[in-house]
Amino acid sequence: MKGILKDTSSESVVLASEKNLHDFYIKSSEHPNFTSNIEDKISWIMAKYSTFPSIIFRANFENLDVEHEIKNVIKLIREGKAPNGWAIGPLTRPKDLGSILEKNGFSAVYHQAGMALDLTNLKDQTVDIENFIVKIVDNEESLKQWGKNVSLVFNLKVDFELLNYLLLEEEPRFYVGISDGKVVSTLMLYLSSGVAGVHAVTTLPEYRSRGFALSISRAALIDAYELGYRVGVLQASELGERVYRKLGFEKFCDIVSYVLIENM
Repeated sequence: MKGILKDTSSESVVLASEKNLHDFYIKSSEHPNFTSNIEDKISWIMAKYSTFPSIIFRANFENLDVEHEIKNVIKLIREGKAPNGWAIGPLTRPKDLGSILEKNGFSAVYHQAGMALDLTNLKDQTVDIENFIVKIVDNEESLKQWGKNVSLVFNLKVDFELLNYLLLEEEPRFYVGISDGKVVSTLMLYLSSGVAGVHAVTTLPEYRSRGFALSISRAALIDAYELGYRVGVLQASELGERVYRKLGFEKFCDIVSYVLIENM
């Protein structure tokens, strides 16, 4: 199947995992509600009417004056022309950019584990939880509820115009988990860079510890497998890492987000 990752070595999976997330940022940057800078040297996306997605990513300062490049970005952040959030992962160059950022006034505020799973080894976790149904979002009303849940759980403002735009694109697939007629879980599957990326997994607080996150994730990953994808990837919090190991995911890398302290 065209676009499916063929080389499933650890290095290829790690790079594809982070690139899958970058693909989502770049796709979002094409919407008029966002300003962006997409270059080989450094990229960022900044929302005009929401709080997500807004992030600096894919920095490649190899063979450049790193301190000088960082100072240029700091100037843009202070002027409100770049977001005050900088994600560092395996694609970042130099590899010690995080420590250099800390020397220039940035602080690490969020750590995630880059995880991957060979979908042929997807562990047998039941999807048939009583009174829980997983559906693919195919209309605006359901998508709006998806966005409301994501906003509530992650405490951020989602741009519904962006969601409507993405719903018509090929790469994203939105899922909702329904219990007793209520949307209680969400997930976005993003199919790019040869892998199936799992993003925006939520469960409403009062419905947690019932296996809903595992069920909606497994349902989406089964869909990806049936489409020909062989690798599932995600970025997980410390709590999420423990949960996703139950499906067979393994940690391959770290993704760390930094902010400029004076702008917090």
